[in-house]
Amino acid sequence: MKKILLVCLSVLSTTGSGFAQQLPPIPINVPVKAWVIMDYDTGEVLADYNGNQRLEPASVTKVMTSYLVAEAIEKGVIQEDAQVTISPYAQSQEGSRMFAEAGSKITVHDLVLGLVIQSGNDSSIALAEYLYGSEPTFAMEMNKKALELGMKDTHFMNASGLPHANHYSSAYDLAVLSRHLIHDFPSHYKIYSQKSFTWNNITQKNRNTLLWTDPSVDGIKTGHTNSAGYNLASSAVRNGFRVIVVVLGTNNEKERAQLSTELLNYAFLNFEHKKLYDQDQVILESPVHEGTSDYVKLISDKNVYVTYPRGQYANLTSTIEVQKPLLAPIEKGAPIGKYIVKNGNKTVLTTQLYAGNTVEEASFVKRYWDKFKYKFQYKFQKVKTQLF
Repeated sequence: MKKILLVCLSVLSTTGSGFAQQLPPIPINVPVKAWVIMDYDTGEVLADYNGNQRLEPASVTKVMTSYLVAEAIEKGVIQEDAQVTISPYAQSQEGSRMFAEAGSKITVHDLVLGLVIQSGNDSSIALAEYLYGSEPTFAMEMNKKALELGMKDTHFMNASGLPHANHYSSAYDLAVLSRHLIHDFPSHYKIYSQKSFTWNNITQKNRNTLLWTDPSVDGIKTGHTNSAGYNLASSAVRNGFRVIVVVLGTNNEKERAQLSTELLNYAFLNFEHKKLYDQDQVILESPVHEGTSDYVKLISDKNVYVTYPRGQYANLTSTIEVQKPLLAPIEKGAPIGKYIVKNGNKTVLTTQLYAGNTVEEASFVKRYWDKFKYKFQYKFQKVKTQLF
């Protein structure tokens, strides 16, 4: 097993051990089956209730449907202006629809708008059939993607979210999916903030009422069936801090909107968000043995953020773990360490660190000398430990 070198950084204060103060309780005044608050940048769960319980997602399912469609568009598998022929099966769907007629041709672009804004069950089926030939095959791809994204309590049976005994997800998994949608397809995600869409002379409003009541909200998706109750995945950005909230199983539209708003407000009121490092910024230079350079730069491949209870920045500690010894050759981009931030005993951030530069293998003489130095240093440290 490789040894680990712990390097303490001064970017965060090293005082404190745990929360200096308890967060205030979250006032939940409406019946609900589950909810979760997630920090978008870190993926950290800030608070939850039954977050991993398997429940019916209803039309929040369509976030995965639109994810697969956006992915196919980005990869060039399908084109937004492609004409899709609506099947009788797609037209026959019940519940929310964009009212597509069997045999008609609708562009992928318009079907996506019908899917996201109008929550069209018919457009969901039409896109699923266009991409993979049938809805069951599309559902298989949904499940593959769910596993790829780390959605461990999710299984899809259809593209629309209509009830099925083996169709389920969790508040946490839907937050994970929402986070990936926003990050992976930002242009596609902009559709989720559109308030209405007109098709075939029928104008339908986006069912996410938070788009009208909270200017910081820019998505995401509602859902409802009699058995699921009223669901809502929402996201908002205030002062550069994005939060995702998923609420499952309230009794009505008003209560799901009320609770979602309360959870968003709670997150922004009780947590702070700070950027620690930019993408590719050098965080540390770590010693390297047997290389043409004695040091390698440690960087992150993304911006590094931390989210913590308001007023508790002084309680955070940060550590870098690096494999010891680091031996050349080291290729630029190779994973060689982790950046960890804790609040007391609670880990609030773990980020992979990579080599920011290539370190070639040194000459035979230099390698031999480095072996000797490291061996001597190791023995000296070992003896010193034994003395105490």
